[in-house]
Amino acid sequence: MVCACAAHAARPATPPAVSAVQTREPTAEERESFDAYYREQVPARVSGGSSLFAPNFDIQRRHGQPWQVIARVDSSPRHHSPELCRQVRTSYIYDAKAPKGQRWTPSAAAPEWYVWLATPKVICTAAQYTVKMDPAASNDDAAALLRQHRELLQRARLLFAGNSGCARQRSLIFRFSAMEPAPPANGAPQMVGMVFESDRDTRVRVAVRKNRGEYAAWNVSCAAD
Repeated sequence: MVCACAAHAARPATPPAVSAVQTREPTAEERESFDAYYREQVPARVSGGSSLFAPNFDIQRRHGQPWQVIARVDSSPRHHSPELCRQVRTSYIYDAKAPKGQRWTPSAAAPEWYVWLATPKVICTAAQYTVKMDPAASNDDAAALLRQHRELLQRARLLFAGNSGCARQRSLIFRFSAMEPAPPANGAPQMVGMVFESDRDTRVRVAVRKNRGEYAAWNVSCAAD
C-alpha cells in the first residue's frame, strides 16, 4: 500500500509571492551624483526659487525590470498669494547608463505645486501638511477649500452610501491631498475637485459645487490606489 501522504509531500512547494513593486534607498553614488548635478546646474533655472532642502528619492521597480530612480526637490516656501504659501516640487530622472555628469535630467512632467494656508504678516516656512494644487485651480478656491476641507469631507460622507464604490469607505480616516478642476455637472454653475487619501490606500474624489462664494459637496467617486 502506498501512503497517500508521500505523493502529497512530493509536490513542489509553492514559491513565495513576489511583491509587485520593489523599493530601495539610493546608493552613495546616486546621492553624490545628484548633489553634484543639482549644485552645478539647477539653482539658476529651477522654478519657484532654489531649494533649501535635501532631495527626496523615489526608487522602485517591478519584478524583473530595471530600477527607476527619481529625485524630487522642493523649492523654498514662498507666498503664492496673500492667503497661500507654496512650494514647487521638481523631479529629476536618473540614467545609470549615461556618461558621468549627464545622468540626471529634469522630468518632462510639469513641476508640482504644494500649498497651505499662510499666517497673516508672517514669512512662509515649511509646513508638515501640504496639498497638491493644480495650477488651473484659482487662489480663492484653494484658500476656501483648505479652510473648509473638514466640513466638506463630512458632507461628502453622506454621499458615500449612494455610491457602490464608496459605501465601504464612509468611516475611514482621510487626508486632504490635492485639489483639481472638476467637470461641470447639471445644475452646478462651477465645480472644483478635492482629492482625499485614506488610511487604507484608497482615494476619494469629491466634486464641490461653488455658487456665489459658497461650497458644497456635490458627488463622489472612489478607487483603490
